Amino acid sequence: RRWVIYNGEAEASRIPPGWHGWMHHRVAEPPTQIAYTPREWERPHLPNMTGTPAAYRPKGSILTPEARPAATGDYSAWSPPGA
Repeated sequence: RRWVIYNGEAEASRIPPGWHGWMHHRVAEPPTQIAYTPREWERPHLPNMTGTPAAYRPKGSILTPEARPAATGDYSAWSPPGA
């Protein structure tokens, strides 16, 4: 059996790629016993940033700090009948 003792909040995305492979029985040896080197195309490991100031906020999200662009000519506001 393999398990993690977290240093802080228990969040699965905090497990780096080398350890992820070992945890899921993809490799037999933990990265401390073999020379694990990330592939050239791999980005540096980042944990899940949801709920933090560093969380991903796509363009147009209400949580994005930048101003949303004004609507263009193909938009007209709806008004209820008789208003």
